[in-house]
Amino acid sequence: MKKILRNVLVLALGLTTTIATAQIGASNTTWIDNSVSDARDGNSRTTITADWGGVHVSSDWNYSLNSDNASSVLSLYEAYASTDLMGFGTLTMGQQDLSYGSGSLIGSNGGVVSARNTTQGVNLNMSLAGLNITAGMLDLNNNTTYMNASGSFAGADINVLMMNKEDGSKAHAYDLGYGMGDFSVGASMNSDFDGDEMTSYSVTYSGIDNLGISVSQTEMKSDNGGVFNSAYSAANLGFAYGGGPVLGSGDKNTSMGISYNLGDISIGYTRHTIANDNAADDVESNQMTLGYQLNGNAGLSVSRWDTADGSENTWLTVTITP
Repeated sequence: MKKILRNVLVLALGLTTTIATAQIGASNTTWIDNSVSDARDGNSRTTITADWGGVHVSSDWNYSLNSDNASSVLSLYEAYASTDLMGFGTLTMGQQDLSYGSGSLIGSNGGVVSARNTTQGVNLNMSLAGLNITAGMLDLNNNTTYMNASGSFAGADINVLMMNKEDGSKAHAYDLGYGMGDFSVGASMNSDFDGDEMTSYSVTYSGIDNLGISVSQTEMKSDNGGVFNSAYSAANLGFAYGGGPVLGSGDKNTSMGISYNLGDISIGYTRHTIANDNAADDVESNQMTLGYQLNGNAGLSVSRWDTADGSENTWLTVTITP
C-alpha cells in the first residue's frame, strides 16, 4: 500500500512540475448576431494554449446560445511538436493551423465557427538563399504533399505554393506584392485540384494620414462550372468569417474600400459589385466595420453587411487577449 501511495505521489509531483513549467495562455472571442433584435444568437470561443519547449497544445471551448437552446463543444485546436535539425531547419509534426500566401489553398479561419480549420501532418521549414521554404505532407488519407517558398527581393514580396495529391491532381498559388511609396499593389493567382481558378488584383493608397484607400478585383473561372475551393482553406466562407462575398463560377467582384484609423477607433467601408456574363444585372453588396480598442487586451467591433438577397447582417464582436 505504501509503495502504491509513493508511486501516486511521485506521479502527481511530476505532473504538477510539468504543468508549472508550461507557458500557459488564454484568449476569448464572443460574437453576437444582432441582425434581428428579438432573436439574437451568440457564439463564444475560449482558447487555452500550453507550451513545453518544442511541444505546443491548444484547445477551443465553443459555446453557442440562442433563443431555443444552448450548447458547448470542447475540441482540440492544435497539438504539435517541433525540433531543430542541427541548424538545418525545423521539423514539425502534428495538428497545425497553417496559412501560406493569400490562404486560398492552405489557410486558417478566425470567424464564427465551431471548429477551426487545421491540418494534420509533418513539415520541414528552412531558410535557403533568402527564401523561407516549407515542404511537408498533410491529409494522410489522400497523401497530399506541398512545398511553399516565400521571400522579399528588391521590394517585392513573393509566395509560391505547389500541392500534389496521390491521384495525380495538382493545385498551385502564386502571390506577389510590391510597394511604391504610398502605393502598394498585389496579385494572387490560384488553381484548385479541379482546375477551377481564382485571380485577384489589388491597389492600396496610404498617402493621407490615418486614411487608407483600396481597390481590388477578384474573378472566378471554371471550365466545368465548378467553384474554386480547397478543403485545406477557409478563404471562401463569406462575410461572417472575415472574408468578402462568396463568388460562384464566372463571377467577377470589384471592391472599393476606405478605412480610417483614429488610434483606439477604426472605421471601414467597402462596396462590392459582382458581375457575371450570364447574369442580366450586377449584384451590389456593402460592408461596414467599426472597431474600438477598449484597453490593452480587449477590443470591440461591429460589422454590418448586406447580401445578394437583400438581407442585412450585423455582428458584434468582443475579443480579449492576454
